[in-house]
Amino acid sequence: MFILFGTRDRAVETDNGQFHCPNCNVKKEYGKKYVQDWFTLFFIPIFPISGKKNDHIECKECQSIYHLDVIDYKPALNDEEMESEYQKALKNILCLMILADKKVEDEEINIVSDIYNKLTNNKKFTKNQIEKNLASVKKSTKNVKEYLKEIKPYLNAGHRELVVKAMYYVASSDGHLDANESKLLIKTATVLDMTPAHVKGVLTELDQSKIN
Repeated sequence: MFILFGTRDRAVETDNGQFHCPNCNVKKEYGKKYVQDWFTLFFIPIFPISGKKNDHIECKECQSIYHLDVIDYKPALNDEEMESEYQKALKNILCLMILADKKVEDEEINIVSDIYNKLTNNKKFTKNQIEKNLASVKKSTKNVKEYLKEIKPYLNAGHRELVVKAMYYVASSDGHLDANESKLLIKTATVLDMTPAHVKGVLTELDQSKIN
């Protein structure tokens, strides 16, 4: 008999209330949460193995995740100042995928802009913004694993799956996945605690949608 054990992060709600969600752009219910690492047995959380970390606010309607200061958000503020952690992460991860094959092509930039728009309720990520983001990612000293571990607590399960799907769309924009793109895609899914079976299911779904 095989015994499957490991670790995973788990969000625990400590408070709730109402706030003006920058994504929904109206008042919504929120949950105040923290994250802990838990020991798992057969993928079931058994007991915590770390202290509390990454306090955050999650909108119960759209599930966007923010730093605690979003409670003080007023609609008149610059939208970029209250951009959700999911949106920030998605921008950077999409740009990392563009750079994976060492080439930056206009088709990839157009697809990234379109994907970002679809996955963020029509938020804009223009060509100029993408080029600035690419320059910032290039200058960063963080490797992919370090970056993903930093932003992982701010991505719920749905967001993690969408990130992998978005990366796949960018990588396959030229008709195929090269070795570096495939490696980055699998590494991303692994760091985001997606099981091999889950990843396979997502990719199969995407392949079938392309055929249909």
